[in-house]
Amino acid sequence: MSKRIVIYHSTYGHTKSQPEAVDRGADSVDGVDAELMNTAEAIQKLDELDNADAIIFGTATYMGNIAAEMKKFMEASVGKWFEAAWKDKIAGAFTTSSSFSGDKLNTLQGLVIFAMQHGMIWVGTGMSPSAN
Repeated sequence: MSKRIVIYHSTYGHTKSQPEAVDRGADSVDGVDAELMNTAEAIQKLDELDNADAIIFGTATYMGNIAAEMKKFMEASVGKWFEAAWKDKIAGAFTTSSSFSGDKLNTLQGLVIFAMQHGMIWVGTGMSPSAN
């Protein structure tokens, strides 16, 4: 059984629809145990993340950057970084903003760097960019 956890922050509910979709997709695959955690829950359950095979991070982009609640989770994980507890786990991320641009790239780069700091293996979607 493969365990996948999606950690997300959503203030108004827009971002929450994305981890729910990821969860539905993962649940449709035999042998995958999927779980959603908001950032507050993830901070309380940091040790449970050690048992995940993959961790996906999701946050809104606010003012061109990662939402503060996601940053709070990221900073709470420093003990896991020190132990290399998430080394070689699969990582991915998503973000939303209120406009097509919205500086989402900066948010995604911050999440990639976070995963790299933990020694995680980043996986993208493989999708080509489009204007639709």
